[in-house]
Amino acid sequence: SDRRIIRGRREAPFAMAKPVAHDDEETATLISTKEGQEISKPVPSQKPEKRMSSKLMAFLALILVQGAHVLFFRLSQIGGKYEYNTASAIAVTEAIKFSISGVLYMRSDDRNSPPLSLTLTYTVLALAYAINNQLAMYLLTSMGTGMLSLGKSMAPMLTALVMWSLFEDERFIPLQGICFLILTMGLICLFAPDQEGSGVSSSLALAWLLLSVFVSAISSVINCRVLQKGVCSMNQQNMLLYSQGFVFNLALYMSGINATGAGMSQGFFHGYDNIWVIFVLISQSLMGLVISAVYKYGDAIVKCLAAAVQSAVLLVLDAVLFGYSFNLQSIMGAGVVVVTTVAYFSEALPQLQKLKQAEKKEREARNKGVNVVKNLGSSVLTRALRMGVATCMGGLIVGVSIYITTFYV
Repeated sequence: SDRRIIRGRREAPFAMAKPVAHDDEETATLISTKEGQEISKPVPSQKPEKRMSSKLMAFLALILVQGAHVLFFRLSQIGGKYEYNTASAIAVTEAIKFSISGVLYMRSDDRNSPPLSLTLTYTVLALAYAINNQLAMYLLTSMGTGMLSLGKSMAPMLTALVMWSLFEDERFIPLQGICFLILTMGLICLFAPDQEGSGVSSSLALAWLLLSVFVSAISSVINCRVLQKGVCSMNQQNMLLYSQGFVFNLALYMSGINATGAGMSQGFFHGYDNIWVIFVLISQSLMGLVISAVYKYGDAIVKCLAAAVQSAVLLVLDAVLFGYSFNLQSIMGAGVVVVTTVAYFSEALPQLQKLKQAEKKEREARNKGVNVVKNLGSSVLTRALRMGVATCMGGLIVGVSIYITTFYV
């Protein structure tokens, strides 16, 4: 999981590194006060060569770790199918992650009991993650690793759009919307059904991919809000998530609802003699820990560029290792997705942060008694837009779900 703790403050998945009041971000670090406000505290600046070296190492490590993680799932297949039970594999990794979190929890001083509402929230999240993991593994039997990575690149933008449509305190600037629309057009070019070549995916796989992206976005929104409340320690929240994740994946194994399509008739550890399955277990178990360590030396831009290069590398590996072929339209669509993702992280998010800082100053001025003119017409229009976007997304989820159902009834 993409979670970090920065001097006592939890950051949620897909949360971006926030600009600070310095010309050089590397000369400052964010410190959280008890009131939840953020202030910038200068730290001794490092040599430019050392900063670039750290960022380069983070960049290469992200490409290696995230790319290998997806690639191991693909390499663990035999003849395009999973010989082992994918739900049992995820259950094992959830048990390992729970054990690691338990050890870290026992070494900490925080012993607060989590409220029932938090436990139930993580029940929903654990179920969503269990289903989404099986969807991702299923999709890797229908499309290449690069195609899946590019398709998943919509998740951060969709997460921002979902949060804006559901919460009054969230903002969504026009440039974010433009990036979202361009990315969508790039994905349409990439996944267009009228293309030729082995890289083309079926309409059912594309529908599952779209539903998977929505599940990722909604899960990230819930997780973000939970982590921001900070009612108990990160390790305790991880234990809640991983313990229930183990239970749900065990249920998926027993019911046969998994990417393998087999239940208890297949042994729990059947197929584990495949060396790539062991790599799957290791990468899935240590993914969160490794990513958290790497993010210490990189920022949101490094993460974005690494994800873009990773997708491009995986597309090449799909062609070399698995015999996928792509035409010019697919290649151009992939290029549009990569460039738009970079623009979103490097341009749109900094502008969004400037808007939030301006609104914060406006609130402070209002609290001091300074008259600030509020545009009521804009507020009403914004509420209408939020409601319209939320309704459209809900209708799209229902429509995709109905379309998928028609293939199985």
